[in-house]
Amino acid sequence: MNDLIDAWRERVCAAAAAGGSIAIRGGDTKAFYGRPAAGEPLDTRACRGIVNYEPSELVVTVRAGTPLAELEALLAEHGQMLAFEPPRFAPGGTVGGCVAAGLAGPRRAAVGGVRDFVLGLRMIDGR
Repeated sequence: MNDLIDAWRERVCAAAAAGGSIAIRGGDTKAFYGRPAAGEPLDTRACRGIVNYEPSELVVTVRAGTPLAELEALLAEHGQMLAFEPPRFAPGGTVGGCVAAGLAGPRRAAVGGVRDFVLGLRMIDGR
């Protein structure tokens, strides 16, 4: 997985140095939402999987390309769920897309949005 992240870092840094842009895509379920992303596509679906899950601590660590359905199935096995109800625009939505878009369902007013449940993340910023 580190090789993949290193390759992405190189691509992002090269694009930043050249004044270009990267169009980050995962499940591509929100392509209709907002202005179309321009730039060289970077597909995050290869960076997927549950890294760590502690049901008793209510903490899970996942990679950006992990499908929301996969995460929700794991949580359901332990009687848990995502409180913020990520919207379903199409099958294939990913955790990274959920966090990037910051969208939440009707319970947001009562329980908070996705950002209220993220304890930490690592990003590539082109520097």
